[in-house]
Amino acid sequence: MKLLDSWYAVALASALRPAQPLAVQLHGERFALWRDAAGGVAAVLDRCPHKGASLSAGRVSQGALACGYHGWCFGSDGHCSAIPAQHTGEPMPRRAHTRAVPCREAAGFLWLWWARDPQAPLPDPAALPPPPPVGPLPEAGDGKWRHLEGEVEWQANWLRVLEAFMDLTHAPFVHSGSFGAMAPDQLMPEEQWVKDDSLYERVLAPRDRHYRADQGRGLRGLFNADEQAGDQASDGGVQHIQLWLANVSLVRVVFGDFQISLCTAHVPLDEGRTLNLWRHFRSFLRTPLADGNARGRVDRFMAEDQRMVETLTPRLPDLDGRGDLLLASDAMTIGLRKLLREKRSAGLLV
Repeated sequence: MKLLDSWYAVALASALRPAQPLAVQLHGERFALWRDAAGGVAAVLDRCPHKGASLSAGRVSQGALACGYHGWCFGSDGHCSAIPAQHTGEPMPRRAHTRAVPCREAAGFLWLWWARDPQAPLPDPAALPPPPPVGPLPEAGDGKWRHLEGEVEWQANWLRVLEAFMDLTHAPFVHSGSFGAMAPDQLMPEEQWVKDDSLYERVLAPRDRHYRADQGRGLRGLFNADEQAGDQASDGGVQHIQLWLANVSLVRVVFGDFQISLCTAHVPLDEGRTLNLWRHFRSFLRTPLADGNARGRVDRFMAEDQRMVETLTPRLPDLDGRGDLLLASDAMTIGLRKLLREKRSAGLLV
């Protein structure tokens, strides 16, 4: 299934180097991304129309994307601007172009616009909606937060992955060896809503008593007094979970003394593979010495979910309710499937 006329986060913005194109995949198609002369982000199909070479294997030259095979250069509109082997004065061949795709940078990700008609002319950027307002997230360079990034590929359909990140009641079972050990079996949201293309839920979060102890073990002498004093905080907190279509989720856990945020883009590589690109923020133990433990906990959280989500059958979720037996506690799954049915009815989910 594909959502049409939608923005998809497809890569971490930090992965795009100034002079090097970046290959990404979305719904089975490959794209080459690069920064133009003005520093903006551009994207085209990852295939040179000359002999089919991968454009992402080329280079960026004066803001244009140059094929590494024969040096053909392409602008952000997909049209060829130079063919080194062509005689001076010869007209540019009519077919010397590749399909350009609108591309944006926001919330630490690079986004591609998946149009209803992929063969339509490149739309006016002003005519497109902005990428989803993902947040709140810390600003770049905010010294009050420590930031990590990573990725992991799952053998699962991206819609199944979206549902997993909105699912509350699996926590005490799937994550029983980590934060889920403190969660009650009947974990119900205090607030929930569906608005436009976003779903949100708020739940009271039990404190994982081992989290800061594990991260701080052996490092206490390096931390500020305010971080040490946080150990006396209350046992409870609030967890905010929000999803923005097409494919970004944000989990924020807020306690009295610290906060953790995990923002993830769930990139549909194809029908059976999803690439999870994650951005993790913590407001405590900001020393790089604690990064290994923090990264390990994110990897463990992802692996616990991956192990179960990859077993789900059928591969695509049952939007019409003929196979799954959903309960009131599955409110976010029900809300997401209803939203997807509305998209399907409008011809925007195929």
